[in-house]
Amino acid sequence: MMGGKAIMGKVWQNPRADEKSKIVIGLCTFNRHGPLKEALDSLSRISLPPGVDVEFVLIDNDANGGAKYIFDAYVPEIPFLSHYFVEKNRGLANVRNRVLQEALALNATEIAMFDDDEIVSDTWLVELHKAFKQADADGAYGTVYRALPLHSPKILKKFWQGRKRLAENSIHMLGTNNCLFSVDLVRPGGKNIRFNEMFNFSGREDVVFFFDAQLKGATFCRAPEAIVIEKFSEERSTFKYLFRRWFEAGLSDVALVKYYKFGGITRTLKEVFFTIPFGFLIMPFSILCGFHRFLRIALGITSSFGWLCGLFGKTANYYLAHTD
Repeated sequence: MMGGKAIMGKVWQNPRADEKSKIVIGLCTFNRHGPLKEALDSLSRISLPPGVDVEFVLIDNDANGGAKYIFDAYVPEIPFLSHYFVEKNRGLANVRNRVLQEALALNATEIAMFDDDEIVSDTWLVELHKAFKQADADGAYGTVYRALPLHSPKILKKFWQGRKRLAENSIHMLGTNNCLFSVDLVRPGGKNIRFNEMFNFSGREDVVFFFDAQLKGATFCRAPEAIVIEKFSEERSTFKYLFRRWFEAGLSDVALVKYYKFGGITRTLKEVFFTIPFGFLIMPFSILCGFHRFLRIALGITSSFGWLCGLFGKTANYYLAHTD
């Protein structure tokens, strides 16, 4: 096992074509000490793609370096060179951009990312890299399963199963919770994409990153066997959290529309003249079709109100004060 810190200020150089691949795994954290321990424990057991160099960077968004003792405790078990950095500028975009910065300094050819509340499977990196190479794509995205506490209502588990994938050849809503992509997406002289600081505290910064990449011609493939498990805390396994996230989804959608400058009028007309009035109209009768249908309509109305609030200037800044 090797452990250490990267040299600060190192200038990135484009790897030569005859050099083998080097994957830098990036993980960002902020005051999630319990989940972080499980994430690092799972990372210590992964298999590595044959003939590929691997290094790991943990970026702590706590200015006091609160995750350093956890890193120090687990780094002896991680079978590749590992590095710890503090990013004092708060925000999801800031901390993810620090991953890109350090990966460039380490002369990475690919960057892999997952979240600090996730557990990676033993073959996670192997499967991501294999799909990436076989498809000759610019990146690959894996499968995320969500694990709620055993006593959580079954209906909550249904709502957190995740969104359906979009059709092939369309723009995908990808995230950094399970991905690997070529460093050409971020290197100077390449597509030079960064996470947008406009979304530092609202979320969707990763969606925007991959949207921008695809709009610049990048292609991504699926790696269905590259599996991570996202563990929900007790605080997130509630109806209150579910409604809050749907409200904030509406707020974030407004930010996306303003950023890309399309679809705003159509979406507003839909929410004002269809979703909200029609939702309230059928809600009393929807309970006859089961609580699941009733809840889905209520959540749709909640998201619509989030959209309208976003139009009047409200922003989703939940990540500024919370860590769940």
